[in-house]
Amino acid sequence: MSAKRGCSSRQQDEDSQGGKRMKYSGPDLPEDIWCHIRSLLSMQDAARAACVSRSFLHSWRCRPNLTFTNETMCPKEDLKAPGSNATIIDYNNKIDRVLRNRPGDAAVTKLKLDYHVPPLVGKPYRRLDRWLQIAVTPRTEELELLVWSKEASFDFPCTLLSDRCGGSIQKLFLFRCALRPTFQLGLRSLKTLYLRDVRITGEELGCLLSSSTALEHLKLVYCDDIVRLEIPCLLQRLSFLEVSGCTNLQVIENKAPKLSRFWLEAGEQVQVSVGESKVKDVQLRQDYAINYAIENLPSRVPNLETLNIQSSHEIVNSSLASSKFLHLKFLSIVLISGSYFHQDYDFLSLVHFFDASPSLETFRLYVIEHPMDDWFEGDPSSLRRMPQHCHGSLKSVKIIGFFPQKSMIELTCHLLENATSLESLTVDASPANYRCSGSKPGRKCSPLTSTAIVKAHKSVLAVKKYIEGNVPSTVKLNVPEPCGRCHRLKESGVKPFYLMFND
Repeated sequence: MSAKRGCSSRQQDEDSQGGKRMKYSGPDLPEDIWCHIRSLLSMQDAARAACVSRSFLHSWRCRPNLTFTNETMCPKEDLKAPGSNATIIDYNNKIDRVLRNRPGDAAVTKLKLDYHVPPLVGKPYRRLDRWLQIAVTPRTEELELLVWSKEASFDFPCTLLSDRCGGSIQKLFLFRCALRPTFQLGLRSLKTLYLRDVRITGEELGCLLSSSTALEHLKLVYCDDIVRLEIPCLLQRLSFLEVSGCTNLQVIENKAPKLSRFWLEAGEQVQVSVGESKVKDVQLRQDYAINYAIENLPSRVPNLETLNIQSSHEIVNSSLASSKFLHLKFLSIVLISGSYFHQDYDFLSLVHFFDASPSLETFRLYVIEHPMDDWFEGDPSSLRRMPQHCHGSLKSVKIIGFFPQKSMIELTCHLLENATSLESLTVDASPANYRCSGSKPGRKCSPLTSTAIVKAHKSVLAVKKYIEGNVPSTVKLNVPEPCGRCHRLKESGVKPFYLMFND
């Protein structure tokens, strides 16, 4: 039965029990409109529509973008929870049915597959191998494979990349597997490579990179088999490199000429050479990162403009840098205090960083989990001053997690006296930088304990006592207090001790 434009036609199909069921072919619309409608459907909606519509059944079986994850296949279950073996088996069976019903000529453009190892299976990756052979096609552009197992024991088939999608793959993300290329894979279109918890050596990675001439982004996380990382000069388009948590890594040698962003997180200091590339953005997360940056980065990264530092171990080094960050404009330092961080760290020593950065315009300091020991409550005249310094380009300063330790008060006052172009100063005593807007009922600030709220209020009082009087009229001072809606102390008959300072 034919249908007029805008109407639906219906046909009867036999169901699996031999009965009759009604299928709707849908409105008589141009094929390009149908393609657009199908592209807007999620995996779940497309599967449901295929059950009742012949028009959607074919598009479902030939769907170019496949996402097999916990959220798309069984959103009401948790595949990582204890005792989820039956759910994992059902999850894998669903994926198997979808891929087996695909036509042989159906191309997959994007594939995201979370594989959960089934329990009590002699060859746990046999199905996964078969799925990859079905789903990875010569038109595959993006491939994300996450193998949820205790060890990275799945050997990813390198021939699948070289023989099947070497010329088309643009994005490759592998999690918890082994990648052992022994020959060039011909990944001439690969732009993004992300390996996380992957067993691959530096030599094997070099073999993979040697043919990836279009690579722009490279991210390596927890790849512990890499001892020496060499980035070849043939990667003419590589602009971003991130290396994080590779515990055995000792050397990074970059020869890619256009690398502009470099992020490094390492427990031990890694020997780094960026070559002649013009790196402008560096993120450094490691022990003694402040000292390392001052002593090494000016000469190794002379074009640096943005620097983000995170450190949990730090010592004071009063020596001046032999060379300067001539182009550094943005500096962010995150100090995670606690048992490994010196409680008497001299924040005023950061002045040496400002001296080495004559173009610095923006400074951010975040201090997390500071102790209450040795908070300054003495005579303001005992505070140290360094009047011979000048930071003429600095315009904006934020100190998040401010607490009235003597050297932190001295640093703040120093910036007010010596940053001649300073326009705004924010001193936030709360240890978190996320605050609610105050107007939306559903939004809340980051949670704080009662002790943290008391600390914040006491710090605000210290700002008013030691800092507020030093603020020039040209500087806008912002001192946010703990949110009265989200961070209100429980009412009691005893007056909070931080309010007694105003009595």
